[in-house]
Formats: sequence, C-alpha cells, structure tokens
Amino acid sequence: MGRRLRGLLYCLLWYGSIMSGFLFIACPLLPLLLVSPPTFRKCGDLLFSCWEMYPAVLMELFGVKVIVSGDHIRPDDSAIMVMNHRTRVDWNFLWGAMYQACMPHAAAHKLKFILKDPIRHIPGPGWIMQMNGFLYITRRWEEDQGRLSRSLDYLVALRRRSQLLIFPEGTDLTPSSKQRSDRYANSHHLPEYLYTLHPKTTGFTYLVRHLQQVDYLDAVYDLTIGYPDLVPQSELDLLNGKMPDQVHFHIRRIVHTEVPKDEEGLRNWLEERWRQKEQVLEQFYKDKSFPGEAWTRSSRMPLRIAFVFWTMLSGAMLLMLVISPIFQLWVFCHALLFVGISLFSTGFNQLEMSWYWKWKSLIPMKNKLS
Repeated sequence: MGRRLRGLLYCLLWYGSIMSGFLFIACPLLPLLLVSPPTFRKCGDLLFSCWEMYPAVLMELFGVKVIVSGDHIRPDDSAIMVMNHRTRVDWNFLWGAMYQACMPHAAAHKLKFILKDPIRHIPGPGWIMQMNGFLYITRRWEEDQGRLSRSLDYLVALRRRSQLLIFPEGTDLTPSSKQRSDRYANSHHLPEYLYTLHPKTTGFTYLVRHLQQVDYLDAVYDLTIGYPDLVPQSELDLLNGKMPDQVHFHIRRIVHTEVPKDEEGLRNWLEERWRQKEQVLEQFYKDKSFPGEAWTRSSRMPLRIAFVFWTMLSGAMLLMLVISPIFQLWVFCHALLFVGISLFSTGFNQLEMSWYWKWKSLIPMKNKLS
C-alpha cells in the first residue's frame, strides 16, 4: 500500500468513526440532556471511552507501535495531566497510550482535553468534543478563567472524577515557537530548551488550586512524549501517510500531597518539571527509549471488538447517506444545529452546564408539586 493511500485510508476510517458515532449515538442522546444532565454526561463519557479504543487499534493496524513506561494512570483519579507538545498530532497517539496506561480498566478513564477555542468549530470532531465536555480556551484570561471555573464546578457537582489534560507550552514545537520560547528564556535569564518550550503557568496553577480548594485533586500526571524515528508535525503529515514506527510515552504520577498549594510554589514546581523533562528528552533521543521497562500490552480483544463495531458503523453511515432521504435530513438538521451552536454560543458544553444548574433548581419545585 502506498504511503499516501495508507494515510488517506487511516484518516477516512478515523473521521468516519467520529461522524458515525456523532450521528448514530451522540445525537439521539440529546433529549436525555433535558431530562437528566447527570445521566447524559455519564452516557457521553461512556460513548467516548468506547470510541477511544478505535484510534488505538487503527495505529496498530497501520504499523504504529505505542510504547508506555512509568506509572499507571488510575481511572478514578480526579487529576490534572501535563504533557509536552512536540507536534500538532500528539493527541492522535495519546489514545493508544491511555488504553495501555489505565489500570485496572483500560477504557474506564474520563480524559478531557483543554484546547484552543477554534478547534470546537471543526465539523464532527469539534462537535463531539463539545458534547464530551472538553474545555476550550481563548487565550483571553478574563474569559478563560470563567470557562474553566464553570467547567470544574460542574465536574465537582456531578462527582465526575475526570482527568484534564493541558499542554502548558501552549503550542507545538516548531522553529517559530522555539524562537519565541528562546526570546522568553533570554529575557528572563533562563536556559534555552532544545526539546521543549518554556511552559506557561497561569492555566495550570488555576486548575490545580481550584481543585485543591474543594479537595477534589487526587494527583497530577506528568506525561512525556517522544518520537524516536519519524516526527509527524501536522494533520497533513498523517494524511500523507507520514507516520512513525514508534511513539514513546513516559508517565509519572505525583500524589496530591506532593503538589504545592500556593500559586508561586505551583509556578516554580511546573517550571522544575519542565527542566527535568528537557533532560529526560535529551537522554531519550540518545537512547531512543525512556528509562524503565515498557509495559506488557493490554488485552487485544476489546480493540478487535472496537475495530469491527466502529468500522461497521461508519459503513452503515455511508450507506444511509446514499439511500435514505430521512437520514440525509437527520444529518442536515444536526449539522445545522451544531454549526449554530458553535457560531452563536460559547459551545455545547457551556450550554449543558447552564442547563444543569437550571435543571437542579427545578428539582425541589417538582418535589413540592408532587
């Protein structure tokens, strides 16, 4: 199979699974939000956890081996995850790492990314991530602080112990971003980094302190990603079949009692983590591996089931688009709905949270009337 054809097929299968899950499963769940937001959130998290196995198995089928070492991730942790952002497509390989890293239940985690706001507008992936409660930021702290606060309060109110992934560097490592990082380092008398960018600390410190104040932080996970052979820098590289043979992840779990509680301490703590990460990556690119033994792979049977299910669902979606006018209307209406939500609101997840507090205030009234 030619490289470009391989990349095209990979991206089509990946995107088809997203769209079919959105149309066949996520959209029919929408009425449940009006009846019970907590139940809707549980079902949405379960749907996404089941889908995450699909990109994990696709990587294996297309020759990408994900190797994980270090500490296991506990799915029931309420945690902040920090990771270096080597390329724009780090997230693509993270699914395979999460499947191996989470013990004892590989697909039981509730991972949510903190992403740039424009990503929520992408048809399909942006919509489903809005529905799954991913957090979007604008880089305007006055607005982002409110968004983060509402999202964290919502998760705490639902008692949903999620893992929130943030890229403290703010962007991926490119020549231009490295120049900006070096200028920052020189102006603040800091060392220049070769394998990472200097982290931005504001968002991280706010997330940690907010969860600490309500006693809802179990751990901080420090994830380091490394590419020992080929580095796909963007989604276009994946489309062209430029995929690495291996992607390595090293994970360290830091229990909440070892994490500082004051803002200045947290800033220094994160900066120290990045200094150590730079050293670890320097050694990684010499040895082509992280220290410690790689874990044995998790059970493959769930991955095989996921591959069959999501591939068949994508095929059913294509067939229905061709033969069913009713399904075509279904697609048009929901696409129109989410384009409208994306353009004229701050996102589905923000609407969900607003409705939850309204719904919760109505419950005592309903009990009195009954």
